[in-house]
Amino acid sequence: MMLWYSLKIHAGLFWLGALLIVVLLAACGGGDGGAGNSASQGSRSGSVEDGERVFGENCATCHGAAAMGTTVGPPLVHAVYNPNHHPDFAFHNAVNNGVPQHHWVFGDMAPRPGLSEGDVNNIICYIRQLQVDEGIYEGEAPC
Repeated sequence: MMLWYSLKIHAGLFWLGALLIVVLLAACGGGDGGAGNSASQGSRSGSVEDGERVFGENCATCHGAAAMGTTVGPPLVHAVYNPNHHPDFAFHNAVNNGVPQHHWVFGDMAPRPGLSEGDVNNIICYIRQLQVDEGIYEGEAPC
């Protein structure tokens, strides 16, 4: 029993450390020289149309049509995923490395191998446009 408790503490500390690194990188602009969040600056290339297609092929099963969520995955058109809380880096990290459950009760998200950086940029472009359309953040979509 003591070993199990010790393992749970170490796993929790690992994920806490990983989350801290993500937050620090996001706060520092992800190493882009302090230029800030690319979602708010339009510096990322991407296409809403291509993003909608790639999202439909790879993400909609869990995150739903128009990223509104399902019974197995959270909505990405939600205030918790606005660029100030989940910058573009967080989406790349989720696709490449998976994400432990933290905002919702759907369980961990597994990595999504086979998507290129361009595919993920297109998905982000599509999600950000949906967020703008729903008033989750103001301004123009970044693509």
